[in-house]
Amino acid sequence: MGDFLTAVTSRAEKDGDGPLTAVRTVKSKQASDVAKDKIIPSSKLDRIDVTTPQEALRVLRSQPDTTVLLATLRKLSSTSFSDFHLVAPGPLQAQIVNSIVSDIVPAFWPTFDRNERLLVTRCLRNTTGINGLLARLGTSSGSSGIQKGKARPQHAYTIEVISQVLDGHSLVRGLLQDLHNAVPERTRHDVALKELATLLGSGKVISIIAQAEDAAQTSIGGSAGLNSWLARGSSYATWLGSNIASLFHQAHDNSGETYEQLMRYGGQLLAKSLTLGYASALAKGLVSEAVPQGEKTLGNILPHVPRYAKKQLLEHILRWLSELCPTGHPHLQAKDDVPELAALIATLVRSGHASPTQHLREICSHPMLVLSLSHPVRRACVAVVAGVDSEELQSLLESLMGTFSNRVFIDHSPTLQQDSIAQMLLLTAGYLHRASPMTALMVARSTGHMQGTSNRLNASNQRARWLGMVVATAISGLVDREGSRMNFGIDEVKTDEALWYLSLVTVEDHEGELSAFEAIRARQEKAIKVTRKAYHNETKALPMRNGKPVYGPPRPPTPVQTEVIGEKVAELLDEMSDDEDDDLRPYGKPDSDPEDSDEDATLVNRNKPRPPVYIRDLMSMIRDNKTPDRFQLGMKHAASLIRRKANFGKEVKNHAEEIMGLLCNLQDPFDTEQFEELKLQAMIAVLLSDVEVMGPWLSTHAFAEGYSIAQRCIILSAVGLGGRELAGLKGEDELNPVLRHAERPSKRPAAQQLHATSAGMKMFEIASKKIEDDLMQPLALQAADHTTAHLNAVKVRTFSSRMNVERTKRKPAPNQLARVFARSFFLPLTNRYQHEVAAYGSRSVFASAPVVLTTFLRTLALLVHASGTATPDLQSLTAELWDLLLSLRVQAAGDISILEAVLFATLTVLEVNTAHQLSETARQIIEMQQWVQIVFDRAGGGDMVTEGNAEEAKIRTLAAGVLVKIGDWVAEQEKALFRG
Repeated sequence: MGDFLTAVTSRAEKDGDGPLTAVRTVKSKQASDVAKDKIIPSSKLDRIDVTTPQEALRVLRSQPDTTVLLATLRKLSSTSFSDFHLVAPGPLQAQIVNSIVSDIVPAFWPTFDRNERLLVTRCLRNTTGINGLLARLGTSSGSSGIQKGKARPQHAYTIEVISQVLDGHSLVRGLLQDLHNAVPERTRHDVALKELATLLGSGKVISIIAQAEDAAQTSIGGSAGLNSWLARGSSYATWLGSNIASLFHQAHDNSGETYEQLMRYGGQLLAKSLTLGYASALAKGLVSEAVPQGEKTLGNILPHVPRYAKKQLLEHILRWLSELCPTGHPHLQAKDDVPELAALIATLVRSGHASPTQHLREICSHPMLVLSLSHPVRRACVAVVAGVDSEELQSLLESLMGTFSNRVFIDHSPTLQQDSIAQMLLLTAGYLHRASPMTALMVARSTGHMQGTSNRLNASNQRARWLGMVVATAISGLVDREGSRMNFGIDEVKTDEALWYLSLVTVEDHEGELSAFEAIRARQEKAIKVTRKAYHNETKALPMRNGKPVYGPPRPPTPVQTEVIGEKVAELLDEMSDDEDDDLRPYGKPDSDPEDSDEDATLVNRNKPRPPVYIRDLMSMIRDNKTPDRFQLGMKHAASLIRRKANFGKEVKNHAEEIMGLLCNLQDPFDTEQFEELKLQAMIAVLLSDVEVMGPWLSTHAFAEGYSIAQRCIILSAVGLGGRELAGLKGEDELNPVLRHAERPSKRPAAQQLHATSAGMKMFEIASKKIEDDLMQPLALQAADHTTAHLNAVKVRTFSSRMNVERTKRKPAPNQLARVFARSFFLPLTNRYQHEVAAYGSRSVFASAPVVLTTFLRTLALLVHASGTATPDLQSLTAELWDLLLSLRVQAAGDISILEAVLFATLTVLEVNTAHQLSETARQIIEMQQWVQIVFDRAGGGDMVTEGNAEEAKIRTLAAGVLVKIGDWVAEQEKALFRG
């Protein structure tokens, strides 16, 4: 059809002033002819000299050879063209970048050497180039491409290119300097800066690279095994923080105006980057790069950050410092890291602010923010406030004292928040007394402090009362004389913990040298790498023969025999008769060995592994990822060996943390049968070998970074089941290797079903189900008695039947869990949960993954039920658990599995505590009753559930059990009230 249709254009031509006009018909060129004009023939490519960017574009589109391409790339990457820069955004730059990304990279990148690849990355190291690479990845790995599995193998090349383009700690600084030189117009320059900030400060790079990696791995013939640092959010945020820090360093080639523009843009980019979701990694890269460059670089950061982001940035830096220098033993003084931390914080807040410690004071007086800080960082913050602006000490102390004395804060806040506020209050009071004793005396005599002490002493929570007594005693020791100091005269204020709190008023820290902070960071990161290093044991690969591994020493070469050696073979005639052999019985045929059926004896493994005898041998076997027999044999004998060695010497205790860390990170490289169960049994055995040490260690590591959802669930399961075994509950519901199939609800999320189907979660579910049955069975029997009350006359139980029950009843095992439950299990779990929620909020895995929160709540319920009524200080633990359960009502309304776990934990708390103990938390019980009543009404009325669903029926049953328990308690309280 194109041959028959031709575009025609008519043009009029005047010929003088005559009345006639000449008309000329011109035939238009087709699109293919235009393309031929733009594309240079290959015969002319060798003779062309690129002098304009338009010619460079035509060369790139003409399939050039390597020599011409490299010459063109050299001119594009340099300033050979006047008034043209690839850094400046424009249509011609976009076409050149598109040609390089679409045509040059897939064809030439695998064949280029290091220097030639450097030319390509230099041409793409600009905003247009980065956007072009991301657009290439996003287009070819979109949702349709992922579903069809047609991601191209060129993804690997593009990802490698963009990784090299963005590599380096001064990339952003170079881009800004090139933009400043290439784009003199102010409007275009500002637009380009905003585009660059949006590109780097958002999650666009991370999401596109991660999506492209998934597409490449799932595609047929794609490049599997991609693992770019750009797809890891923490690594990208650390890189971005390092680049932002380089903007605040004044180089010799920067003028004052250029340096000020770089710092202003660095502050805007830093505020934009705080929304990435990896604030701790961003702070790590920022501070780690700025500290070696000196105090001026670090001090220029906060003044150039927008006002709305100053406090947020300072808060994230303090949280990262808390991760770097965590809280050690609660009753021991911190290490000598506080002066260096104080120097770092003081350098940040001292420069360029009218009230330098205003944001620091707000952070130190906020209960949720103080909770996320470690004890060394708290000490450093108070030391900075006292050293930089001592007038802020009084305001900080009054704010802390108002929060600490607030009745609502006393009754409703978690214990860990109250502890952190009390520690900050005592530290601040000590500094204020040394700076101005009269001001400290006035604050101590104020109405707020007196009323706060009274509120504390009248609190129902024992821990709140104890904190009030300790704080009042410490402040009285500061401002009062020897004979008139406050003394409660009880043993609770003379314990080691109380003496540590009282000593906080004497703590005095000073600013150290900022240069010493780098040594602290290197030391702490080295310790973290040692504790979290991958457990891999590199073993030498076995030689292969006929597709099978060859065991044993290498065979010597077979010599070639050319002649007969020795005497010739002679035939020996058997002179014995056959009759003499009749009384001989032949041996039985031995059992067949599959390995002996192989024709080549060298392929048979004669060096079979033996079961481990020592803990070191066990650790070596389960680290082996090359030999399946050693790994599986080690896993099979791990639990039994650890239990056998636990009470024999100190071999297990000396390696307990190492082997537990190995088990927590352990993966199954050989598809071992019942791997999860064997792993769980080994973790329980290590936990029981030293409960006072491994209980807090394992409870804390359930909240550590780097663990997957399945690993956190298995850790929590080990804590719960190990605690029940410690309490003497060793029935088949926990530790019997023959597992029953636990019934799973049908409407659970897919991820939850995936993790819950493991052997460890089955054991955990069985234990929870048994406790639920034990709790609900008496209530069901009681309801049946009320229903059949008219048959009470025939309900007879003989005396002999009661004797038979008593005779067959087993004597319970001693409950060793009650003694260590609070300090080894409950407090580490609840404190770290509160710290996790305070630090990460809705971004925490305990808030975003319902299966982890459900396992956490069921673990607490199992431990509380196993510890029982013999638990010391059960009332304060119950109050803490009530506050935790009441805080989860909103999350429970959005997920039925969390709702079930909350109701199960509530029923457990009501079962363990007596009526007198529950009366101490009457307000929380009535509040819980009102909420459970709403849940029960909605479950029955159809607002929440549909009839016939097993999940909702279970929710209704648990809610009914809770209401019956609370109703019985209310009835007993009313009877006691009318009697009294």
